[in-house]
Amino acid sequence: MRIAVAFWHLFNRPAVIALLRQLAADPAIRSDEDAYWRLVLRYCQQGNLQAVLDEQWHMLWDQESWSEDASADEIAGRCARELVKIVNPLRARVHAEFFRVQHGRSLERDAIRVRTVFALRFGHIQSDDGESISQDVVRTAFNSPFRPFVLASTSIGQEGLDFHPWCHRLIHWNLPGNPVDLEQREGRVHRYKGHAVRRNVGASHGLDAFRSWRVGDDIWRLIFDLAEQAARNADASDLVPHWIAPGKHKVERHVPQLPYTTEVEAFDRLKRQLAAYRVVFGQPRQEELLTLLDRSILDTAQLRDWAVDLAPPANQT
Repeated sequence: MRIAVAFWHLFNRPAVIALLRQLAADPAIRSDEDAYWRLVLRYCQQGNLQAVLDEQWHMLWDQESWSEDASADEIAGRCARELVKIVNPLRARVHAEFFRVQHGRSLERDAIRVRTVFALRFGHIQSDDGESISQDVVRTAFNSPFRPFVLASTSIGQEGLDFHPWCHRLIHWNLPGNPVDLEQREGRVHRYKGHAVRRNVGASHGLDAFRSWRVGDDIWRLIFDLAEQAARNADASDLVPHWIAPGKHKVERHVPQLPYTTEVEAFDRLKRQLAAYRVVFGQPRQEELLTLLDRSILDTAQLRDWAVDLAPPANQT
């Protein structure tokens, strides 16, 4: 009931109503029925809300079920409360500043407050009613299939935080100064059961899992069980399939670059240094060794042969 009420509040927000009304112009959604509740039902059906909730519940259960002292009912209660928090939209306001030059001399600045629902910045922000919204609340909302869909962060978001549950695309607003920071940034979305991983295992084993599914089963547990069995049969390491899953879906790196700028060469240098960094990781005086390898004529394939493989060994049966 709490989850249902949260969705009721969500679909009664003015921004969501306006969005669905705009989508009603699409022939695939449009109908002779003008009732808003019918539009909501069609929208949820065509977006397969049931599958979205199944996947999100699996991720929440993974996070909440590590404690052996909690019963299944207690874990389900915690998952339901977390789901309610992320379904209810965060309404925040940010300040936008506009500058203009008057008569080529004076600079005037105008500031307006913009209400944000579908995109938030990662930091402490203010809600519509003046209450403070913490970074943890913003991160939890982003790590869900619901808003916000875009998260903007400074370098504060590149270490010690997880953004992988529903994100596989990382855009570098600017390039870091060293390969360690580049590895840290991309490690925020390349993690256990990340979005790209789930898309690959779902594409590979989803149909087989549905054939054995029964009411009450966790479909995603069945999918990962099949993927893990396939990995063991192929003598893959224990990183497969929970961290690495073969398939067309990848963690995407986007670096906006203007042609003939210094960032083009800087990005090439960072990629070379990143390959070398993975060789010298954990070595004493690694900065000096990294500089030496970066100046060498070795290509990436040769550096990979020198790297120490820290992956867990494959299970032997």
